[in-house]
Amino acid sequence: MKFTKKYISITAAIIGLTVFNSCAERYIDEIEYGNDVTFNELTLDRFSFLIPDAPFQAEGYVSGEITVNVSKNADGTYSGFALSNKNSRSYPWSLSPTFAPASELSPAEVQTSIDSTFYSVYTDEVNRTENFLVGNTNNDDAYFTLPTPNVIEHVLVANTSYNALLSLYGSIYSGDIDAETQMYDINGDVVANPNIANTDDSVKGVFTLPGVDGTLNTVRLSAHQTLQKMAAGEAAGEEAGQAIGGESVGIAAGEAAGEAARDQYVADNPSSTEEEQQAAYDAAYQEAYDAAYGDVYQAAYNEAYDQINIGDITLTIEGFLNGTSVGTTDVYLALLEGVDPANPAYTYTVTDWRRVDLSSFGAVDKVLFKMSSSYVNPDGSMVYAPTFCLDGIRLQ
Repeated sequence: MKFTKKYISITAAIIGLTVFNSCAERYIDEIEYGNDVTFNELTLDRFSFLIPDAPFQAEGYVSGEITVNVSKNADGTYSGFALSNKNSRSYPWSLSPTFAPASELSPAEVQTSIDSTFYSVYTDEVNRTENFLVGNTNNDDAYFTLPTPNVIEHVLVANTSYNALLSLYGSIYSGDIDAETQMYDINGDVVANPNIANTDDSVKGVFTLPGVDGTLNTVRLSAHQTLQKMAAGEAAGEEAGQAIGGESVGIAAGEAAGEAARDQYVADNPSSTEEEQQAAYDAAYQEAYDAAYGDVYQAAYNEAYDQINIGDITLTIEGFLNGTSVGTTDVYLALLEGVDPANPAYTYTVTDWRRVDLSSFGAVDKVLFKMSSSYVNPDGSMVYAPTFCLDGIRLQ
């Protein structure tokens, strides 16, 4: 990796008023500017990413270096930080069943398509920060250190496009949703690829992006919440129903009421059709079933459903000085309503760089990044990738 020093050059020209030159230059010399570590002095090909072989240094304009940690694995994966300038904000066209090449993609080609989003920053507009870091928080390896303690005024953080697309839409994105699985239907109606300006029907399709597990089973964050609400509701409904004898009580009541209603309807309407008689049965059945069981089940279901407030992707930033933690701050990279106690109405996914103030830590010599989510696997690991983007580290 090549390192070159980054210089800022400021030139003032007052055409025709040379008498003011020295004053103007002195004034400009006194202007304060941010002492940011931006990683733009690190050489990187355009629209590419790099996983360094070892921890590396980056510079602010005034301060000394910071050391960025990375641990590269033999299989090409990593924890810690990679360097990137990619900004793909849409589903890979090559992974779409609508637009995929005629010949099946090789595993390497599939991975290249995934990487186009995995190492991209997700922004509202075209990203203009040039180089940035992509942090993978596994093994507590996502950290940087300072040679001498200093105050970190703020950092800029953002979602990767990979996580943003999965949390907003899921591994499958189409125009139809399966009510039971809450997944978009792979055979559903075509839709526009997110963040593609051309919305002509010819570029609409069904889009896919494999999750961390390599399957298309990862759902959007709101679907994760809905599924958890449904599971809680069903469990509570079953428990309440069992307390009054179970669903069989409702079925028995419904059948008895239905038969009686049908007999009465036939007696009152001897020339009625079978469809009309069945309608009388069904109406009486449902009313009796609900009174004996259904209403109890539904009330318990609704109460438990409404009590589930989950759905987040959280970045935790922790400062250290001489090996001792001096503070933490949490940043929601994605959030659903009711999750944040301080702002229960908030629901959003971060779709651009977000400034995070770290000055409350005071002087630090290490900053560590961790990630968590309510959407986890049975072993407790995140379903979404534990990754984020980092840039603009402003030192005091």
